[in-house]
Amino acid sequence: MKPRRSKSSLLAACVMSAAVLTACGASAPPGRELADEIIDTLENDGQPLSDQVKACMHTAVEEFRLTEEEAQGFDDLDDAAKKASEGQEQAIRIMDRFEQELRDCNTAG
Repeated sequence: MKPRRSKSSLLAACVMSAAVLTACGASAPPGRELADEIIDTLENDGQPLSDQVKACMHTAVEEFRLTEEEAQGFDDLDDAAKKASEGQEQAIRIMDRFEQELRDCNTAG
């Protein structure tokens, strides 16, 4: 049996996938736009997430900002996602922080 990935892990992975698509020359929507679309379709055990959890996740995506230190090495979340997919350690830490902010929403509903 495959281990289940958390909803926030899947969402963060999708943002990273959008960055990879762009790097490969494919047209992908901005990570924030993609994240918002994915949030609206997330389910938990076959049931849609509560409106409260979705709202929390949308807010987390909208309000996520790079810290002053992070902004010195990355343009935005999409850039961090692209570099995380390439294995860059600081970018991975940024994506971990993004994922944690989304994960925190699971206690909202």
